[in-house]
Amino acid sequence: MSIVKFAAPVAGLRGTIGGLTYSANKSGPYARQWSRGANRRTTPQTDNRADLATLAAYWRTLDPADRLNWDTFAADPAQELTNPLGEAYYISGFLWFVRMSRWLLTCGRDLIESAPALGVPPAPTVSSLQVSAGAAASQITYPASEFGPDYDCIIELNLSTSVGTYAPSIPPVLIGGFQIPGASPLDFSPELAPPYPLIQVGQRAFAHVYRQSSEGYRSSPTSAAADVVA
Repeated sequence: MSIVKFAAPVAGLRGTIGGLTYSANKSGPYARQWSRGANRRTTPQTDNRADLATLAAYWRTLDPADRLNWDTFAADPAQELTNPLGEAYYISGFLWFVRMSRWLLTCGRDLIESAPALGVPPAPTVSSLQVSAGAAASQITYPASEFGPDYDCIIELNLSTSVGTYAPSIPPVLIGGFQIPGASPLDFSPELAPPYPLIQVGQRAFAHVYRQSSEGYRSSPTSAAADVVA
């Protein structure tokens, strides 16, 4: 799917022309190649659908005042988002509730019914990254108390396509959410194996590390990179 930016005399376009479908969402207009939809049933997709259904049902049980609180939160300029064309847009209170609820569940935290009262936490400081294909620990290091006592750590990671290349292969994959991880270093070796069972020495690892508040507000990412070791 590609983002589209229209200019005069065309203000917008909807429908399918020449095998391309034009539409728009809250991020702006877009075009994609038409295809018959597939109903994929991988484990992550099934889990995601189940989460969305559960959270939508939970949203309907919220007090109207709480739903209004989320809508007010979503309309605040602090929640402005930017699409790949650099254009600002906003999402609904319901979508913010779903987003932050899923972030909270990532760290094993309870859901919150009212929108967060505190702001976005600062991005964490990451001193080093180590990713291992063998017995050594895969870990990040950071200054003392960087995530305590109120912040969780989120790690996303991807790898280069092959040994000796230095470009990531796919968007980062969630490795794990660690509730108040405590002292450095943080060993994420057990969480790394399921998404990346065949890591090779000489590949390059790229990590995004986030600080997340107990309300589910997530910082901008801190990036780190390292060659995979034995």
